[in-house]
Amino acid sequence: MTTMNCFFSMEINFSFYSPVFLISFFVFITLMPGYSIATTDPNDVQTQRKNMSNFNFVAAGDFGCNENSNKTIAGMIGKFPELVITLGDLSYDKKDASCWLRAISPLDHDDKIKITLGEHDVTDNIRKYYQYVNHFNLSKPYSSFDYNNVHFLLMATAKEKRISYSNDSEQYEFVKQDLSNAQKNKSIDWIIVTSFRSFYSTITTHPGLDALQDTYHQLFDKYGVDIVLQAHNHNYQRTYPLSYNETVQSTPIIRDKGTEDYANIKKGQIFITVGTGGEKLYNFTGQAPYVIRQLERHGFLNVDVTDNGDRISGTFIDNEEGSVLDHFTIEKKSKRR
Repeated sequence: MTTMNCFFSMEINFSFYSPVFLISFFVFITLMPGYSIATTDPNDVQTQRKNMSNFNFVAAGDFGCNENSNKTIAGMIGKFPELVITLGDLSYDKKDASCWLRAISPLDHDDKIKITLGEHDVTDNIRKYYQYVNHFNLSKPYSSFDYNNVHFLLMATAKEKRISYSNDSEQYEFVKQDLSNAQKNKSIDWIIVTSFRSFYSTITTHPGLDALQDTYHQLFDKYGVDIVLQAHNHNYQRTYPLSYNETVQSTPIIRDKGTEDYANIKKGQIFITVGTGGEKLYNFTGQAPYVIRQLERHGFLNVDVTDNGDRISGTFIDNEEGSVLDHFTIEKKSKRR
């Protein structure tokens, strides 16, 4: 599914009714409180802006099926999210994904869960992969959709040999065209990308992947991506807004040295690692200069989109006490004005 925005219509055959009835009917409904006859294109951005509702989504990866993952899911449920964005390595069971699917089931309704696949989800046991495909009605392992004024692009970076993400792959062409379309869409103000493998990372188990930096970060700069959510490392990390560095790819350019609150970032993406869903945590052996916050805790990211879609607020919520251990906000002027 490419969009979460739905328009409902009711078709009435008026040929059965007399002219007097029709005139009375239209006078009656136009006098009803809060009623107006739609005379504008449903894609008119000014019309959409008047009804832009707040919403929130939660995100995490590297769950497994254990006590910690159960706590993560319970915390997510308590936030009553409109969307659940999973970041890969959902099930660590070599045979199938049944345990994780049962655990996540309280959130699994109304097409709420959107999955990113990890390397444990695309193993040699193809049965598990097809469990996800069938359960979540996936036509491809990568996808995109819109929710209000936010565009989500879910990449598939689990294993290059299984699902290619190289610059000559089908996925690359999909990503390039998808981001171009999102940037041109006047009803979209935010672009959020997910990737299982990390583009950039602090000093821990898995370094940032050069192939992703070289292939996609320039596209993110070009088309105005705001946030990249990633996993694979079993910890939490948040970077400054970063742009691609053509000279030293592994050392991205810091575009804004603010640590929590941002307004109208002109270039650069915030990369957030949320591999904190439940599996054993990875420790840190240092801190990269472009990373603001790093935590060795289980939990999840909650993101609120508020103020008529002009403000994003993110909080990392710890499993043990439900406390907020990291917080950031981004504000921008809407294209819809």
